[in-house]
Amino acid sequence: MLVTILVLSSSSNVYATETATNYNLSGTNKSTGYEYILEDSANFIDDAVKGKLISQMKKATEYCNIAVVTTTSHPYGSTESYAVNTFEGYFGTGANGVIFVIDRDLNEIYLACEGSAQRTIPNSKCNSICDNTYIYATSSHDYDYFTCCMETIDQVNTVLAGGHISQPLRYISSIFIALAAGMIFCFVYALSLSKGRKAKSNELMGAAFTKVEIQNARARFMNQTRHYSPQSSGSSGGHSGGGGHSGGSHSGGGHSGGGHHI
Repeated sequence: MLVTILVLSSSSNVYATETATNYNLSGTNKSTGYEYILEDSANFIDDAVKGKLISQMKKATEYCNIAVVTTTSHPYGSTESYAVNTFEGYFGTGANGVIFVIDRDLNEIYLACEGSAQRTIPNSKCNSICDNTYIYATSSHDYDYFTCCMETIDQVNTVLAGGHISQPLRYISSIFIALAAGMIFCFVYALSLSKGRKAKSNELMGAAFTKVEIQNARARFMNQTRHYSPQSSGSSGGHSGGGGHSGGSHSGGGHSGGGHHI
């Protein structure tokens, strides 16, 4: 009985550093040192259900830092820039973590990852997750931002744990690309068959001159001209080839990310 009490006491104190402000809920997983931050500046999520969202976010702190942020106004030109700058403001540049943003200034949801998390959740999966969950933040689901956040973080947790998520739009895109490539191939093949075989030059000459008769042929000497052409002693300078093309590697800013307009 004593052992059970000790275990329960230790478990309940894993997130002992939890803090709260008007719009901000945060805490630290003492076992891993990773933090979670919920900043509902837009007040999109009811206080009564924020505890459920925090529970989902706590699962992610077993693997990395995590933040969920809502906003209706910011100075950045893109939701991606806002997400990355907000993440780095919370956790530091290159920190291991994930941030999910609902941006009603630019009407987009966005998921960004840095550190080890960006290798676990690359661009393709960030896009797939947002493709799967954006619909909840639209009028067709009465702007259910809470469910949008819950479903997004649930899929993030699935990927972090090594699981698989649905990626229907990615598969559909692959099918359309394959169909387009097949149609182009069939068109080129049909076009090549429709063209007749071209005759060779010797065949054309043979057809044009099937019979030639020469009668009373004569050879007559007209004149002879000589031209003196001295050998040039100048040396032609060797051409130094132009410099090789150097393709600079494009830096993605040290993060993965993907989003969807809402």
